[in-house]
Amino acid sequence: MSIFKAILDAHLTMDPLTKYTLLLGLGAAGATHGFGQLFVDGDPGMTLYTNHTGGYLGHGVSFADFNGDGFDDLTFAQYQQALFFYTGDGNGNFTEHNFGIESTEGEPKCVLWADFDNDGDQDLLVTQRLSLNKLYARMPDGGLAEVPNAGGLAGTELERTYGAAVADYDGDGLLDVYMANYHTPQTNSEENHLFKNVGGSDLGMGFTETTSIAGVGNGVKQSFQATWIDVDRDGWLDLHVINDRTIWSDALYRNNGDGTFEDLADLWGMDTYVYSMSTSFADYDKDGDWDVFIANGADLGNVFLRCEELGPPSANSGLPQLNYADVAEEAGVLLDNLAWGALWFDADCDGWQDLFVGTGTSLYTDYPAVLNYYSASLNGFFLNPQGELPLQDELEAVFTDNELTFCSAYGDVNRDGSVDFISHRIGPHARLLNGVPNGNHWLKVMLEGEGGNLDAIGAVVTVWRAGLGDMRSTSCGTAYMGQNSRWLHFGMGGAQSVDSLVVDWPGGGKTTLPTPVLDQHLVISQSGSTEVMWPDGGTSTNDGCTYPQACNFDPNASVDNGLCDFSCHCGPGTLWDPETQSCDVVCGADHDLDGVVGTGDLLLFLTAFATPCDALGMPSQDD
Repeated sequence: MSIFKAILDAHLTMDPLTKYTLLLGLGAAGATHGFGQLFVDGDPGMTLYTNHTGGYLGHGVSFADFNGDGFDDLTFAQYQQALFFYTGDGNGNFTEHNFGIESTEGEPKCVLWADFDNDGDQDLLVTQRLSLNKLYARMPDGGLAEVPNAGGLAGTELERTYGAAVADYDGDGLLDVYMANYHTPQTNSEENHLFKNVGGSDLGMGFTETTSIAGVGNGVKQSFQATWIDVDRDGWLDLHVINDRTIWSDALYRNNGDGTFEDLADLWGMDTYVYSMSTSFADYDKDGDWDVFIANGADLGNVFLRCEELGPPSANSGLPQLNYADVAEEAGVLLDNLAWGALWFDADCDGWQDLFVGTGTSLYTDYPAVLNYYSASLNGFFLNPQGELPLQDELEAVFTDNELTFCSAYGDVNRDGSVDFISHRIGPHARLLNGVPNGNHWLKVMLEGEGGNLDAIGAVVTVWRAGLGDMRSTSCGTAYMGQNSRWLHFGMGGAQSVDSLVVDWPGGGKTTLPTPVLDQHLVISQSGSTEVMWPDGGTSTNDGCTYPQACNFDPNASVDNGLCDFSCHCGPGTLWDPETQSCDVVCGADHDLDGVVGTGDLLLFLTAFATPCDALGMPSQDD
């Protein structure tokens, strides 16, 4: 048998997945890694059009369910006064939705969905750079109506409002808003703003500023984002505010429970002096306290503050004993690129949260020319080896292409229990990466508040297993101008059961569920009632493509229909042939199928010279 015949025989007889692997190699769209997780392109048809080709320092993204059907939807801000909305069908497909917002009359930044008026549906908050902020109320017909003066949140046309953080900081059942302003003393005198929700007013929404009373103005600084998080676990949400310059430290405002706050960043070791871009909290080591990753400029490296101590109030100060230490170098997460939005989520469903870090630019976006200045920029991805350091660097295994990402968010678009995430990258289309189930178990939880704060923002869910508690906090506005799904995801690894699930509700109260069933979508209300959504896991019995690496992979298909399409993976010189289920060479001289005509092709050609095609395993004209 000639070498050429062996190659052709293998090419014709191997299964499509092996054929695809040999022909093209497995890159960013479908690489199986040592940790057993697989990401595939969740939008091979590039339907998630965002036109992120201009603007300054990125635009926000939301993975929130805005139409109330339980399925994750997507919302993107865009520099030309535009917003893009896409409704998810729960099976991984998205359809563009038109809310009739022709223009935001500015450069929209953060887009957040929340139930500000406690009427059971989601309203939309949009912050803007050098323009008035916008607030839209959801109407009974499903549309959006602009709230005059944004209910008091509009600000001025000179403000540069980037991130916003939403929570009920005073426990009255109404969602309040903290606005992060990117200002300098030389150009603007506005501090950050805290707005208390007082209800009423136009369309049921009204806010009054309480910045000065609360003491959280933060001075006139360059703030990109803030996060509401109960760092001292006393039942009151505290406020972490980051500042982009080494002359200003980040702040940690402890909630005194009486409407006022005190900056304890210096006392607790959180007074970081770096170019802070993103604040992302998680209990990565499952020791019962909140750790935080702070994205930073390339010259100083990222900051990873691990909580080393969380104790009862000191007899001397009366303040909780809390101590943070920077372990970024030990963790191996410094990175060499300018880092922006960062996400903690359990990518491999093993029960430990992993870290994604977007990397971007500080230049005005001019696509595609801006890519030339960052030709080696790769987003970061780090696996969590069961709470131990260093984290496992999987950057080059997951991301092989230059990609500039400011904002990102996660959810589960196809309800298969594996986390998917969206990169609002620079370019005409966003990038959706779908996590493919790897056999590990999971549990997803949706909380429903009662009597106020219906989104249950600020609640903490802890799943207990083998003596360790895995915590998640519901949030609205975190990282860098992002909003994650309200479905809280817990990976379980190979565990068949858990000991219990505990919900600590905002304002007090606790719900405990003993041994909840795994691999389910569980809705828990504050009254204690529970409901399982989609008891079959959201799967269907439809035929479809069952190869995860295929461009038209259907995660809900139970039987393969033989119509898998790998055309989006075909390399140079090849085209997808549905009849042979292969990327066939269109360059006749490329005999070794590497996409290049070279010496190897000449040797193969000479070896097979004058040999009839049917003798090489190719179909003859009579077949």
